Amino acid sequence: MRLLKMLAVVLAMSLSLFAAESPFSGTWKLNLAKSKMTPPVPKSDIAVVDADENGLKLNEDVITDKGESLKISYEAKFDGKDYPVTGDLSSDSVSYRRVNANTLKGRTKKGGKVATDATIVVSKDGKVTTVDYTDFSQEKPAKGKAVYDKQ
Repeated sequence: MRLLKMLAVVLAMSLSLFAAESPFSGTWKLNLAKSKMTPPVPKSDIAVVDADENGLKLNEDVITDKGESLKISYEAKFDGKDYPVTGDLSSDSVSYRRVNANTLKGRTKKGGKVATDATIVVSKDGKVTTVDYTDFSQEKPAKGKAVYDKQ
């Protein structure tokens, strides 16, 4: 579940940096071969992001490691405030802040407790988003990486 929240953060962050007509808005698919994620790792993850200069909307379809289908969604501004997340078992809020034109910082929480922190970087060509994250839902914090390809 923490994977799902991180994926949502990754996609949302990577797309939040640009205007709606930006090449960063669109459909993003998790590349499992290039990712090094903390368990549980989903079987698939596809996110549709609509971003502008102030925030983003995310709709994500995830197939969990157990084959369950999740539909995660939220709208968030880039102001560092918490916004509600629906459909994710491991988070109930998300926040973002912009670092620079290609980088965002994101955080998910569950019950007010930090679940994940992430740094999201969009490639200069706009084809790949890399999310380096720390998962705090385990006994010990664990680092992971999720890579998404633009579809």
